[in-house]
This record gives sequence, structure tokens and C-alpha cells, in this order.
Amino acid sequence: MRNAKISVGITAYKNSEYLLEALNSLIDQSVDCWEGIFILDKGADTKTKKIFNSFTHPRILKHRCKHHKGAEQARHEAIKLSSTNWYFQLDSDDKIPPYAISEILNKINENPEAEFIYGPTMHFSKKSSYVTSPSYNPEVLTSSALFSAIMPIKIAMYFRIGGYAKELKYFAADWDFWLSVYEKNIVGAETKKILYHRRNHGNNVIARNMPKWPEVINIIIGRHPKFFSKNKRKRKALYSVYEKLARHYRKKRNRKKAAFYAKVAIKNGPSTTTLQEILNEEQMSKIRYAIRLAGKLL
Repeated sequence: MRNAKISVGITAYKNSEYLLEALNSLIDQSVDCWEGIFILDKGADTKTKKIFNSFTHPRILKHRCKHHKGAEQARHEAIKLSSTNWYFQLDSDDKIPPYAISEILNKINENPEAEFIYGPTMHFSKKSSYVTSPSYNPEVLTSSALFSAIMPIKIAMYFRIGGYAKELKYFAADWDFWLSVYEKNIVGAETKKILYHRRNHGNNVIARNMPKWPEVINIIIGRHPKFFSKNKRKRKALYSVYEKLARHYRKKRNRKKAAFYAKVAIKNGPSTTTLQEILNEEQMSKIRYAIRLAGKLL
């Protein structure tokens, strides 16, 4: 689009209650040298489709996927449709501050060798908010990217790396992508300003796909044999996943699965109080377990 210097992709599938807020955060940017690419993934819910069909804006291109892509492959569609050299992802349940595009473009101009821009992220919900700053410790990559996985990238770099891994069709292809960026020593530029506001809620992509984590982590470890060649890193990655799964199934009151994953977690890392409680709960009678749950509710 005319005068556009960066493309912003908005990918929609669920979370219709937040979608307009995300779109408006792009429209309300302090500068207008951006283009938007609004992607509707196949199989989106009725409310999301309705918003997509009725929404119009002169700087936002709309594209409907003919097949279900999943989060990262829907982003891939947006990147392919971009007409600029840079891409910034905006998930449908998140938003960006009014100065975000201006700050990104300033950093690009100041750092011509940079192929990505990174900075702090605001995490928020109805009840609270907090800021996470980028990490400089590569060991963090055993369980996540060093910063928010949604940060501005140079499109040429994205394709040079090979884009998002198609094997990771559920989620975590962005974490896998940033592992590749780190392994290839690609240069980025940092800003101290918050670039992204990520919404914390219980219906995001990861929450909807928690049971798929064992498959996902095995794919990631397999795709990065050099990084995970240190057994300590591999164990940390497995521990992070299985500890989360144990807590996930405990919350769902599935004692058998919670205990199974707690045991796998303990094989790869420390036994915490929570993990021991999960193991103890598996051995309780139904009556004792019901009393325990009732006590927690009081």
C-alpha cells in the first residue's frame, strides 16, 4: 500500500470479543506509514466471521484462508501478502500501544543491520498487569523465546530461515523460529519501550492445545539438535512442559493424568511441593479427595 513501511498482520480464528480492540489499536497508531493484513482462518467462529465480513479500512487488506492454517501458518499467509520489507504480528486478543509503529521504524532507521526489533512486553488481564523485559540468558530458550515471540522481523530474514515450521501446526512454531534466529547469530536491535500488550486469559491457543505439548516439545528438540545436545537443556525443556501439564490436569481434576505427568516432570527436574501434592492426591480415596477439594473452596 502507498507509503507503507511495515506490514502488520492480524490473524483471527477465535477471541471475537477482543478482535475489534486489536484492530483499533493498529488504526490508532501515531503514524500512518503501515499496512494491515487481516487474515480470517478457515473454521473461525460465527462472531469472528461477522466482524471480518463487516470490517473495512483503506489501509487494511482482508484475506480469507481456504483451509484451516493454525496460528503461525495464518501468520505465514499474512507475511506472503506483505508489500513491505518488515512484518509485525498482532494477535486477535492482543493490542499494541499508539507509539509502537513509530518506535519500530525509528529503531530500523537507527540500526540498518538489524533484522528484528525487540523490547519489553506488557502482560495484562482484567485483574492485573506486569511487564517482562527481554532476557540475555540463552538458557531461557529451553522453554521460551528470549522475549515476546511476536516481535517485528525483516521479511527476507523470515524466508531465509525457512519460516515457521509446518510440523508445529498447533502452536510454538514462533518459539522454534526464535531458536533458529539465535542459532544463526542474527542481529537485532533493542528498544526500551513496550512494543506489545499481551492479554492473559484462559482461551488462548496454548490453553486450547495443552494436551499436544508432548508432541510439540519432541519436535522442537528434534529440530534443534545442536542447541539441545547438552542433556541439561533437554531435561529443562522436558521438565518445563511436563510440570505445566501436571498442573493443567490437576486443575481439571484429572488425578491420573496429573500424576502421570508429575512423575515424568520429576524424572527431568526437581520435585516441588505442588508435584508432590499431585502424587499424593492420586493415592487418596474419592471421599478424602472430595473433602480436600471442598476445603480448598472454603
